[in-house]
Amino acid sequence: MVDSNIWAYYFDANLPEHKSVVSFLDPQIISGNIAVSTIIIVEVAHYLFKRLGSIEGFEKSNIFQLGQFETLEFTSRDLDELLAIMKRVSHFGLGGRDVTILICMKKAGITRLVTHDQSFRRIKDIEVIDPVVLDSLD
Repeated sequence: MVDSNIWAYYFDANLPEHKSVVSFLDPQIISGNIAVSTIIIVEVAHYLFKRLGSIEGFEKSNIFQLGQFETLEFTSRDLDELLAIMKRVSHFGLGGRDVTILICMKKAGITRLVTHDQSFRRIKDIEVIDPVVLDSLD
């Protein structure tokens, strides 16, 4: 699963994290080894339109329409679990959108999350991969 902050770094060449994220994510995109949630797509599209404008934001958002990613859905049937998980993890600095990611990952059997959000490291059932930190280790 690829978090929205990674997509923001990927698409916005003005951000300092851009280069390291592109180096990490391009091979993943080619392999088709990526999942996103509908909520991540909405958040990324919002960022791209706001930051890059409607034309470039629209063009870049189309990557999610190409069908090469697994798109996971958070639905109203997941609300009880959202509230239960938020009760357990909100003190870690994780909010509602973050918990929707965890729920979608769990439903799909995904255990790896690509994110720069360090709060996710406190969730013991997932592996957090941070391409920004990985690049600084080289």
